[in-house]
Amino acid sequence: MKIAIGGIFTESNQFSLNPITANEFKRGGIFRDSEFYEARVPSIRGCIEGLNEENAEIIPLLYASASPGGKITLETFEVLYSDLMARLRKNMNLDGLILNMHGAAVLEDGSHLDSTMLERIREEFSKIPIFITVDLHAYITENLVKSCDAILAWNTYPHRDMFDIGKKAVKLLSRTIRGEIKPRMVFSGVNVITSAINASTDGAGPFAKLMAEQLNAEADQDDILSTSLFLCQPYLDQPRMMSGSLVIANNHLQKAQKLSYEFAEKYWNKRAEFLSETKSAIQVLNSLQSDEYDHHVLVEASDCCGGGAIGDSVHTIRQLMRLNSDQKSLSIVVDPKAIDQLSDKNIGAIVKLKIGHQSDTKWGNPIEDNFEIIEKSSGQFTYQGGIWGGETGDMGLSYLVKKSENYILINSKPTYEWAGEQYHAMNLDLNNYKYILVKNPMNYRNLKLSGRTKYHRIDESGPTPINVEELPFTKSKEFFPKNLEEKMVIRQYF
Repeated sequence: MKIAIGGIFTESNQFSLNPITANEFKRGGIFRDSEFYEARVPSIRGCIEGLNEENAEIIPLLYASASPGGKITLETFEVLYSDLMARLRKNMNLDGLILNMHGAAVLEDGSHLDSTMLERIREEFSKIPIFITVDLHAYITENLVKSCDAILAWNTYPHRDMFDIGKKAVKLLSRTIRGEIKPRMVFSGVNVITSAINASTDGAGPFAKLMAEQLNAEADQDDILSTSLFLCQPYLDQPRMMSGSLVIANNHLQKAQKLSYEFAEKYWNKRAEFLSETKSAIQVLNSLQSDEYDHHVLVEASDCCGGGAIGDSVHTIRQLMRLNSDQKSLSIVVDPKAIDQLSDKNIGAIVKLKIGHQSDTKWGNPIEDNFEIIEKSSGQFTYQGGIWGGETGDMGLSYLVKKSENYILINSKPTYEWAGEQYHAMNLDLNNYKYILVKNPMNYRNLKLSGRTKYHRIDESGPTPINVEELPFTKSKEFFPKNLEEKMVIRQYF
């Protein structure tokens, strides 16, 4: 068997002014040809291990990944796509193709990258099976379903199973090539678009329950090859955005239709459980009257770099400074303009700084004060897990500054948060701080904290709000909870 592997992986936020360019992919990692074997990307490693176990001839193409942001520039996409296709066209006698994608990437012209790319590839390679792996926050379109033979999503959030899903996809692709199975895929989408704050696959939340039940249904039926559950990335503005269920059955379209519809309906029935009560930063901090907890983790999810935000909000930082506590706080913000003000200053210097909301001004106003420079870093670190586990993260030139007991880590570039690696890159011990600001709505529980810890969800003005219904959608308007009286609509793609 001769199987090619590649992918263009990133996630878009259409409400963020944070374009994804070629430089972002260079920072995230671009692997070609034999470089694939050096990559520590879990999904790639899973595919390669699976292909080796199948004794397949591996044809590595191009794999490029970038931290989430806004829309991808057309030039960036065309350069990467052309690079991948040039390698693919040298191998027209392939038996199969597997692509590691995200599923929620958007080009600057508003088109869905993943669908566009698969449609083009399918036009040239119409006779081979094409499998893709995606994030469970993918935006599934009819054209995407029609352009490939199988879509397998990760089953964990926080994301931990990319290796396993890559390997599973390879095994199913190999069986397809040998004629042992005939995948028949159906996506059933329902008009529910919410943030992922209540969509962990750990614990007893609504998404965890649905995921466990659906995986049990997959395990109980031999002719069900794979199931995927999707909470659509809510920060897109695309037509027919839907969450729901995708089922792949062995040569049995009706079974896939029935099971996926069943779980789309169950998703609808749990829709209210995905909503969350939130507070502003000032409401949270005003409520902390006792020392019952050793740490308060402040989750400002409305400015999540992992959801495509720039990361330049200072809403919570402003309130921490107003609190003027004698307890230490530690915060993070992305602000290249503030870094420019610091780049020629020495450790220990007192500098008048303007911080925050300088890249995307519509979400708030900067803070301006005198800060002491405490530390400086080139900004590189190694991810301890998650999507980029083992890979190098690069937050760019970074400074730690302080005002009274408020310590602020200022980065040049946005990076995905997993387990506090950005703070650890500055040799900071989180246990020394009473208040710790993070911006990822799920991965904050990966922080290693001793003592009693309380987590607070903060929703402020920003491009990744917990309550999404106030975002200025133009392409998808009829969904729950945009309209709480919305009726269930299920669409099936196959």
